[in-house]
Amino acid sequence: MMMKEPSYSALYYPSIEFADPGWLWASSLIWDRIYRIVPKDYAPEDSENIRQLSETGEIGIPIQPDEYAKAVADKFIVKLNTRHWGAAALSGSMDKGYARLHQDKVDVQLRDLIIAKGRGASHEEWLYDPTDFEAHYMTYLARYISQKANLNLVTDGAAWTGSTYFSFDGQVKDYPSKELTHVLAAMLVREFVPTNIINILPKDLLSFREKRRDERHRFMGAVTHATERLANCHDAQVGRDMYEDLKKDITDSLEDYRRSMDILKVTGWMGLKTLFFPATTSVIGKLIALDPTKLEILSLAGVAMGVVNGLTAIAQKGKKLTHEYDYSYLFYLGREWEKCYRGNDLNYYLCRQMEEFIND
Repeated sequence: MMMKEPSYSALYYPSIEFADPGWLWASSLIWDRIYRIVPKDYAPEDSENIRQLSETGEIGIPIQPDEYAKAVADKFIVKLNTRHWGAAALSGSMDKGYARLHQDKVDVQLRDLIIAKGRGASHEEWLYDPTDFEAHYMTYLARYISQKANLNLVTDGAAWTGSTYFSFDGQVKDYPSKELTHVLAAMLVREFVPTNIINILPKDLLSFREKRRDERHRFMGAVTHATERLANCHDAQVGRDMYEDLKKDITDSLEDYRRSMDILKVTGWMGLKTLFFPATTSVIGKLIALDPTKLEILSLAGVAMGVVNGLTAIAQKGKKLTHEYDYSYLFYLGREWEKCYRGNDLNYYLCRQMEEFIND
């Protein structure tokens, strides 16, 4: 099966401004372009360093949301009103506080709904809406735009739970099971971000991006192809053989990528990158444990894989879903690999975040 060419561009969500400069610097090592959703005539409040990093026009590229607002509002309202989504995070009174949402990001009928739930309009540009409502709507909007524009979704917070839930239209179970035909798997890559990342000057980071483009692409391509191939494999023996080949490809590309950072005078490594993908339970169960508290270490270079949640109602969609599903990338800039959540590892931490979104 021919794999599609991976996209090296990403859409940042759910906010306009980048909340974590360290995350942005780390993300800039990877992505050719990073877009964000910015209403027309709004000027993001960026720091001088971020403005310098954005001077080539490849970081912080604005995408205006108005052309997507009508379609997104229609779908979002229908799903909410029909209670198609069963996650506890999408229900409740939503009275825990209010956040600003620019009117250009919503269609008129969703605007009316926000005004009914919130406090109406402020200064003719901003709506004050319940914080939970705003976060979920922005996540849904970002997912829709990323699909239409063929962009990867990237975030610096826990918004990945909502994005993943929406990607599978709510068919995410809180725990993996052998009775389910598919599972949500995670591939984790560690220690690919320099420990001195936040001290790297914008001009040096831009120089690395230009001079080491091939190494960046090989690294991203190897990991993305690995997850895509495993997602589309439905034979356990083939999957096992594929798994062994992928180990070497990922390890070699990661080592080359690290070596390519010699121009940044790296003193050490940190960081975790997480890729989520749907996989057939019969295949993934032959490779790793269907236990969210355990990780299978693929290589000494720092790659692991685990199962996060179960997926339902996918058997009818089959391969079509795995071809259309867009991977969500996350960066964790801490050095912890294991024991990062109540004595358990990162895989369990991811499982708990999704479980809380669904049930708590």
